[in-house]
Formats: sequence, C-alpha cells, structure tokens
Amino acid sequence: MFGLPLTTTLLVFGFPLAWVIYTAVFFYRSRSWPRDETDAD
Repeated sequence: MFGLPLTTTLLVFGFPLAWVIYTAVFFYRSRSWPRDETDAD
C-alpha cells in the first residue's frame, strides 16, 4: 500500500487498528457493568 513494504504497512496501520478494535470491544463488554454509587465526600 502506498509503495510501502508489507511489514511497514502492518506497523503503521496494524497497531492503531488493533487499538481501536480493542477499545470498541472493551466499551461493548463493559456497558453493563454495575455503576459504583458510593459517595466519597
């Protein structure tokens, strides 16, 4: 892609894409976690 070697392409696009997917999965799985309703003040 863009004339870059395959390894460079995977490094440039692979890590950010993996991070976005990881974050999306985390938000999806944590949406039903119970909220902590205790007041610390």
